[in-house]
Amino acid sequence: MFGVRPSKPTVIRRPSQTKSQQPRARKVSRTTLDLPSSLSSDIGRIFQHVTLSFCRRIIFAPPALKIFVYFFLILLGPFLKDFHVVSNASLSFKTNIFNQHISRIGWIWSIILLVPFVYLTSLIYTRGHYGLISRHLLRLFIATTIWYIITSLFIHIETLTGMCKPINTRGITSHFCRTSRYQWQDGRTYFLLYALLVINEEVKLYNENWKKIEDANKNMNSNPINQSRIRLFSIPITILYLLLAILTILWEFMLLSTVFYLYNILHKLIAACFAVFFWFITYHVWYQQGNGSKFSPCAPGDGLIIV
Repeated sequence: MFGVRPSKPTVIRRPSQTKSQQPRARKVSRTTLDLPSSLSSDIGRIFQHVTLSFCRRIIFAPPALKIFVYFFLILLGPFLKDFHVVSNASLSFKTNIFNQHISRIGWIWSIILLVPFVYLTSLIYTRGHYGLISRHLLRLFIATTIWYIITSLFIHIETLTGMCKPINTRGITSHFCRTSRYQWQDGRTYFLLYALLVINEEVKLYNENWKKIEDANKNMNSNPINQSRIRLFSIPITILYLLLAILTILWEFMLLSTVFYLYNILHKLIAACFAVFFWFITYHVWYQQGNGSKFSPCAPGDGLIIV
């Protein structure tokens, strides 16, 4: 008898899936992962826009308005203190942390932030014209010279005419006055008001035209070198701008404490007049747009190129 060969097992194969039928889990997961990052970037842009708008409109308000407010506070401060509207606090003592560690080197704090800010912004909006950049930086050198001369003048006047409080302590040394509970008059009001006005002038271009400068340099026809500078320096410039805004708030806080707690009202008015005078005579009389002299400082924004 012939044997029967066993048949091979039948293998059922599933039809191959086309590309359109393949699962899309990987693509969906990527899209899902992209949502939080895009949301966080949108929130970051909104926060940056709100912060910069607050700085432009409130912290760096027009100088004329700020001068009016400063003088109003200088005149009003002593009356509020005399009528005990403002209570005594640690700010009324010259030994507090702000006087000991901030105001003494306050101009250095200001100039450390202003020099890189002015250099980087002028490097971009003058398209790397180093002759103009040096003339922009010359403004800060002049401001430092004026600050040093007037501060030294106030110190000299204090040495000749200053006195401790109360009046019966005449004749003691200024060192004793400075280290005791009595007040030795100085020009802190001048420094604070002058520094605030200089910072306000130097950031004015960023407030008014920086968006136009960025848009112009992103244009296809603009210089590729300047486009790379925009990308490279945009974040450092924004950080310096925000640090200058924080420093402005600190200087205004210290000016407020000076107005309410320290020094004679006549001394404060004289110091404030000196600050406003030298700010006006430099930024609004001396520094002129389009000045062709190679040795004269430029006005802020001079050499601006937006095409």
